[in-house]
Amino acid sequence: MPWGYPRRWLATTESTNDVARDWALAGAEAGALVVAAQQSRGRGRRARPWQSLPAAGVYASFILRPDWPAAQAPGLAILGAMAAHDALHAAGVPELRVKWPNDVQARGQKICGVLVEPRLGAGRIEFAVVGIGINVAQARGDFPAELQGRVTSCRLQGCQISVDEMLELLVESLRRVVQAPLADVRARWLAAGAREDEPEL
Repeated sequence: MPWGYPRRWLATTESTNDVARDWALAGAEAGALVVAAQQSRGRGRRARPWQSLPAAGVYASFILRPDWPAAQAPGLAILGAMAAHDALHAAGVPELRVKWPNDVQARGQKICGVLVEPRLGAGRIEFAVVGIGINVAQARGDFPAELQGRVTSCRLQGCQISVDEMLELLVESLRRVVQAPLADVRARWLAAGAREDEPEL
């Protein structure tokens, strides 16, 4: 089955990561995708809220089943970050940088966040849900006042692309990074601006 399928599309949900986790527990295969037009309780790392306006962004969660030991779980964040980075680059978004560990910025403003939630057992990764949120069509006024100037979207960066087109670029870029050697992806992650010694804020 092609990467990104089977696919569950939801008009609205609390969190695509939660739906994907339950689907993975029920046996969904690697590459399966949950995507929503809107989330009511989208979240990022450390349970920070992720604003999910209807039909304004990509809100997607992929199921991965890497044959990795649990100690390699941090590498999943690298895969997610570089998949998003590569998709945004392919869309023509300028001046991209990965901010440790897995946010993506355009001209210094956050345009994408990644939330990886692995399930570990017997020293292995049983599966992982990789949630990726990309701001696509938001105007400046769509963001809360306290975030304006700190976050951006493809539209604000002069990139005219639809949410569906952005999603398909993301599906293809994640397929490529999952199939590439992790060491190669990690090298590109570092070259894109990530720093393993950056403190977590």
